[in-house]
Amino acid sequence: MIRSFAVLALVASMPLLAEDLDRTFQFDIHRVGPTFEGHFKGMQDGKPLAVDLQSDFGIQKDKTKVGFGLEYQGPRFGFELSAEEQDYKGHNFLQKDVQLNGSTFHAGAMVDSTVKLKDYTVNWTIRALKWPQFWIGIDLGARIWDLEMTASAFEPLTTAYIPQVTEKVPLPVPQIGLSMGFDAFEKCLVGRGYYHLLSYKGASYHHVGGDLRFFPVTWLGIRVFTDTEKLDVPNHSIKDDLEVGLNRQGTGFGVVLRF
Repeated sequence: MIRSFAVLALVASMPLLAEDLDRTFQFDIHRVGPTFEGHFKGMQDGKPLAVDLQSDFGIQKDKTKVGFGLEYQGPRFGFELSAEEQDYKGHNFLQKDVQLNGSTFHAGAMVDSTVKLKDYTVNWTIRALKWPQFWIGIDLGARIWDLEMTASAFEPLTTAYIPQVTEKVPLPVPQIGLSMGFDAFEKCLVGRGYYHLLSYKGASYHHVGGDLRFFPVTWLGIRVFTDTEKLDVPNHSIKDDLEVGLNRQGTGFGVVLRF
């Protein structure tokens, strides 16, 4: 056992050669606390859903959980998997009626709400054009939002209490777009930017971001990234009777292991 650990420590301490960095796996642990706003209006699973996350629930960032990412980066293509989770909370005085999973919260009620957002990324990058330290590629994949909204309310005028109601809205979004990247200083500095655009039956999705990684040692680095998403689904577009508008924007930091 001691001998095995010694071998692993020796391998980790050995510097990677420049040609070895043409094909690498990268595992990162990061945190990102994006702003999140939006609204729903219509029917979800046959039940009325009508709420604005800011003007009705008044949600604010509450908790950011550790996110994980795994990438393969090669000379011809790259592949990315990642997962993140954020919690939001709100306490607000309703100015209008709100509906969640078929339950109605009436105007004048004090509502307490939580919003849990889990998002997953699967992305394949084909490096269509490549130069020694720069490339342009095509991104194909999916972005999956797993959204859970929970609310309870107290109506002062009637002293009625509405117990906790939960609504889950899964939102899978295909990823299609362009990306570009560069490396410098013998791949101690690696950067990437991307823009994804999807338009279908009147619905649209925009996703733009950038990622910069600095490796003071060959196998260990730090990461800073920014990401902005906007989803607009008009009524009777890809959903029969549901209007959705969501915006998510944030900057994150992390630690990267390259091997």
